[in-house]
Amino acid sequence: MWRSVRSTAAVTVGLLLFAVPAQAAPESEAAGEVTEAAVSAAEIAANNAAVWESLPPNVTMTVLGEMPELVGPIDHYTQDGPTTTTGVTALAAATVPYNFTFDGVHDWPGRDFKSTKTKICKDIEVTWDSPEASWHKFQVKLSKGGTVTVPTDGVARSYCWSGVPTNTIMFFNYKSTNNEDGDIAFASGSGRVRYA
Repeated sequence: MWRSVRSTAAVTVGLLLFAVPAQAAPESEAAGEVTEAAVSAAEIAANNAAVWESLPPNVTMTVLGEMPELVGPIDHYTQDGPTTTTGVTALAAATVPYNFTFDGVHDWPGRDFKSTKTKICKDIEVTWDSPEASWHKFQVKLSKGGTVTVPTDGVARSYCWSGVPTNTIMFFNYKSTNNEDGDIAFASGSGRVRYA
């Protein structure tokens, strides 16, 4: 009798194993990649509200959501590395509009450019490289126009500075805040500088 119960139980378990398909790990886990958690709509809304409240009086911010495709020459910045520009000669690098990418940055000036209009916009999206979910803030400063805080949620936003002097050499500086005692936050991002 025990033998028939055990045989029946083994057959039942075997059938159950065939009935429940095995589930493969998601491709990113199978490849050993770490997936980032999506930022919630509530967090994005809170980030937007905090930015709008902190903007200098001469700066506006618009939420783009996704960064438009970067077409044309692209400057690439890395901390303590050379700025590389793809698709143009060095002489063309001092014009607006231009595109940019950066990675591993905690305090870096972008390229110099000469303004020809009084309103300059920067479309930008930023995420932390390390530490992830940092308590630091990421800021962008127009050398002749004021500083804005850019959320590191990967959402593209457009910041426009008005009242910018013309025929003046200026630049944008990219910086994480509160980098003290070896606690330094590094960020990556992309965007473009354009006239409004």
